[in-house]
Amino acid sequence: MKRILIYAFCVGVAFCQSAVGQTGYGVMGVPPPGYGTPPPGYGTPPNVPAYPNSLPPSTVSSNVTAPPPYADPYATAPAPGQMSSYTPQGVSNYSSGPTGAANYGAKPAGPNMVNFNSLEAYYRYVAPKASNLSGANTIGGTLTVALFDPLYLKFGASWGSGGGGSVTGATKGNYDFASIQAGVGFHTSLINEKLTFVAEAGLSYASLRAQDSSVSFSDGSIYVRPALRFTPLDWLELQAGVTVSSADKYDSKMVDLTSYFRLLPMFDVGVGGDFGNTTRSFRTSLRLRW
Repeated sequence: MKRILIYAFCVGVAFCQSAVGQTGYGVMGVPPPGYGTPPPGYGTPPNVPAYPNSLPPSTVSSNVTAPPPYADPYATAPAPGQMSSYTPQGVSNYSSGPTGAANYGAKPAGPNMVNFNSLEAYYRYVAPKASNLSGANTIGGTLTVALFDPLYLKFGASWGSGGGGSVTGATKGNYDFASIQAGVGFHTSLINEKLTFVAEAGLSYASLRAQDSSVSFSDGSIYVRPALRFTPLDWLELQAGVTVSSADKYDSKMVDLTSYFRLLPMFDVGVGGDFGNTTRSFRTSLRLRW
């Protein structure tokens, strides 16, 4: 019995030594061959460096991983390269303008030509259609003041003098002509900012004093003037309007056409004409905007 036990013990020791010699792991703690190696098709294992001590370079180089063309916030993050090239928060060009915008953020050169704070002075040659009156050289001015958007006020006055025609009791008699107006208007854009519709309504008064009393008159009236103001270019404004009034002895209907050209950021020169049922006139003007 004792021999049988001794023999079994020796066989067990030999078996354990044989197993350790063949595998090299188990009792000694040595891992098996291929332990930790990724399976076929897994790809090259990433090389994760330590976090850099400085910001990444501003440009992509051979040592920098280029960011993907489209960053999907729900996609799996890509494997990092030797150094991350993603722009860190707080150092991007947040306040820079769009690419290619040379004048991004720059203010326009002076107020828009279609504005409602202006002072205009003009010279106008008035040619009455009546054969007994000759033309009159007239000077005048117009003040426009903007109220709360979209309303504005407009005031105007003019004065001129001319000579009379062949009238009974007077040959080429001198005459004086004067007019004043005051009104309120509103404006609104049509289609885009280049086309503006304006409408004015107010009171006007015209007076003509001649040596022959038969051609003298004073005429007060109420007027309405719708108009369009168009700026096809930054330095050009085209204006057209129609004035209808309750006047009896002066123009009760008039069409006005004017072109303004920007000379300085706040200064324009204009040329135009007024064509009414009793007079027609041609004028040139200087306009200051603010």
